[in-house]
Amino acid sequence: MANSIANLDIHAPSDESLDQRRLVLPAGVFDAAGRAHRCVRVRELTGADEEALFDRSSTSTNARRVSEFLARAIESVEGLDEPVDAAFADRMQIGDRDYLLLRLRQMELGDAVHQVVRCPACARRVDVDLSISELPVRRLPEPTATHRVRLAGAELLLRLPTGADQAAVAELALGNPAAANTRLFARLVLDVDGHGPPDEAAVRAWPIALRARLAAWLEANTPGPDLFLELDCPNCQADMSYAFDLDAFFLPSV
Repeated sequence: MANSIANLDIHAPSDESLDQRRLVLPAGVFDAAGRAHRCVRVRELTGADEEALFDRSSTSTNARRVSEFLARAIESVEGLDEPVDAAFADRMQIGDRDYLLLRLRQMELGDAVHQVVRCPACARRVDVDLSISELPVRRLPEPTATHRVRLAGAELLLRLPTGADQAAVAELALGNPAAANTRLFARLVLDVDGHGPPDEAAVRAWPIALRARLAAWLEANTPGPDLFLELDCPNCQADMSYAFDLDAFFLPSV
C-alpha cells in the first residue's frame, strides 16, 4: 500500500496552455462531493500584485502571502462554483500552489532562471541556470481527497498537505523540525488502524521508524514540481545539490 501514487513527468498536459493562461494542477481541488477540479484560469499580473508581494504588514508567513497572492491571480477554477479567496488558496495542496507560482513566473518573466549560489566546500560563487519548463512535475493520475497506505506495520488514512498546513507549522519548523512534523502528521492523518485520527501526543509517541517512513512517503508522493536540483561545483567538484527555495525565488525580500 506504500507504492507511489504520483507520476513524475517533464511534459505539461496537452490541455494546458500558457498562451490562454489555462493551467492544469498536478493534484486539483475537491468540491463537497469529492470531485477533483484541476483546470484553472489565471490573469496577467500587474504592479498592484507586485506591491502585494512586497507587503509584509498583513501576514506573518510566506504561506499566508502565497495564499493572498494566488487569490488575486486565479480568475476561476473550471467546474467549481466557489469564490477564489485566500481561504480557498489555503485549502489548495502545496504542490498545486508551487506549480502555479512557477507557471505564473514563467508566463510573466520567461522560462529561464538564473541564480548565484555559494559552494559549501570551496566557498566560491557558482552561476546556476535552469529552465522552468524542464523541472519535472509529480501528477496524480487519479486524484482522490484521501489515501490509504501501510507504513512500518501501521495502516494510515491520510490527506496531502495544504497551504493551511504549511502555515500552521512554519514558525515551529524554524526552531524544531521534529516538533513541526508532529503537528503536521497530526493534521494529515485521519485514521490509524481503524482507531480514528491521532492527536499530537499520540503522534509524538509513534516509533521513529513510522515517523520517518511517513515523512519519506509524503516527500515522494506529494504532487507538484520537483524542486531538488542536482549540481556539482565546477571549481572543486563538490556536491552542491540543493532544494530550490521557491518562496525566496518568487516572493521578494526586503
